[in-house]
Amino acid sequence: MERWITDGCVLDAELPRNLRSDLGRFLGMESVDTLGEWAVEVRQRVGGDSITVEDLCLTDETTAHWGTVAGQRYRFACFYDAVILAALTDRPVDIRTKSPDGTVIHAHTAGTDELSVTHAEAVFSFGIDEAVETPSNDRPTLERGYAAICPYVKAFPKPKAYQRWAKSVSAATIAMPLAGATELAAELVR
Repeated sequence: MERWITDGCVLDAELPRNLRSDLGRFLGMESVDTLGEWAVEVRQRVGGDSITVEDLCLTDETTAHWGTVAGQRYRFACFYDAVILAALTDRPVDIRTKSPDGTVIHAHTAGTDELSVTHAEAVFSFGIDEAVETPSNDRPTLERGYAAICPYVKAFPKPKAYQRWAKSVSAATIAMPLAGATELAAELVR
């Protein structure tokens, strides 16, 4: 099974079959073919409204994931929310996260146009719990998404670190260059 998106726009790459069906089931659909299609469906099915900073997995607890904008630190349960924060604020964000293997990864993004990272080979994963159920009311919620997706969205210093982690989780996942994170974030908040 192909677990990598390496060329072109991450939004247009065809997803592995199991990830297509699991993401589709979360949305109450048969499947979704690409991350771009998934992002559009999430926006429409979660109410059609744009995601706001208040919708992110913010926490007051100490976490391994945060983003800093203009001196204000936002702590998140999931590292990817710091990338979404950059898309929402369209301002420079300093991102700090910790990989499942304990490696600290720092990134800097200016909106969705530019992302630099301390580890040149860094990748991030995207996935969903393989046991995710179809929403009972035909509308997924952000809270259900956080529970089913956030545990599988991680940053890794190298592709091999992702590969080791992916073998240990019960989820359909893919990995892509960390730079692709801003493309998906832009589509989610569009």
